[in-house]
Amino acid sequence: MSAAGTYAEALYEAAVEASAVTPVSEDLAALAAAVRESPELRAALGNPEIDTPARKAVIAEVAEGAHPLVMNFLLVLADRGRLGEIPEIADAFAARVSQAENRLDVEVVTAVPLPADLRERIIEQIRGTTGADVDLSESVDPDIIGGLVLRVGGSVIDGSVRHRIDELRQALRSAPVDAVEA
Repeated sequence: MSAAGTYAEALYEAAVEASAVTPVSEDLAALAAAVRESPELRAALGNPEIDTPARKAVIAEVAEGAHPLVMNFLLVLADRGRLGEIPEIADAFAARVSQAENRLDVEVVTAVPLPADLRERIIEQIRGTTGADVDLSESVDPDIIGGLVLRVGGSVIDGSVRHRIDELRQALRSAPVDAVEA
């Protein structure tokens, strides 16, 4: 388990004990989004040259009003020099919550927007295979040409036309060619 996973698991267990999984999840996700969106905040939290009290002051300001468990967690991260890992920890925490709720976060990338019937078929297929509830997010990337790319956790299923073309190109490059005699 990664360091982010270890911290996320500890926070999850504390949130369960405090019956505060939802507010902790919301506050942590909001803080991670702020860190991702602000290069200045990212730099302030991750810079080892900024002393711990100064980083704690930044956190106290940014996370004002957050659940007390989140505030305490952030102070522990500050003491351990791990504030720069908030986005990774938040992702690991969200994955842990999904696992506990038997829910899969699935991302589907297509060349054009998914029709509603295909979206439902994808959800039903994944639900039938895994037995989990599916939270499907969609994005459009015309570069994949056709087909789709599914991301489930750390796994990627690439059924795009772009991927097939790339595989064929590789096969053609590595195929032995016999010289034809005239």
